[in-house]
Amino acid sequence: MPATFEFHLDTGRLTPIEDQEVRGMKRKRYAVASVKDIMPDIGYTVPMGNTSFCTLFLHSGKFHAVGDLCPHQNAPLHGSNAVSGEVVCKRHGYRFALKDGDCRTIGGYGLPVYPVELIGETLYVSCWEESEDED
Repeated sequence: MPATFEFHLDTGRLTPIEDQEVRGMKRKRYAVASVKDIMPDIGYTVPMGNTSFCTLFLHSGKFHAVGDLCPHQNAPLHGSNAVSGEVVCKRHGYRFALKDGDCRTIGGYGLPVYPVELIGETLYVSCWEESEDED
C-alpha cells in the first residue's frame, strides 16, 4: 500500500497519514474540491463525507479549511471574505484566524480548522470521525 502524506502549510513539512484510530475516532481524508473551484479570498463550502461540511479559502497563496458556520449565530461562511489572515463573517463581521480558528472579535468563539492537502489539482481535507463498529 503506498504511503499517504499530509502537507502542513504552516511548516511546509510532509508527515505520513496512517489509518489512525484513537479512542473510537478515526482520521478520514476527503477529496473536496478542484483547485479551479476556489477563488482567492472567498469562502467556498463543500461536504466532507455524508454529514459534515467545511469552508475552503485560498488566501495569500495557501489553501485553508475551516468549519462552515460562524459559531456566533450559525451564519454560513460560504461567500465570506478572507482578509489579513482572517475569515470575516458576512452577518456581523466576526473575524476568525485561518491558522487556528480563534475569534479575533470576542473571546469564547472559534472555528474548527482542518488540514488541507493538494494532490495534483484536487484538494483533500482531513478530519476525525467516530469509528464504525465492525461487529
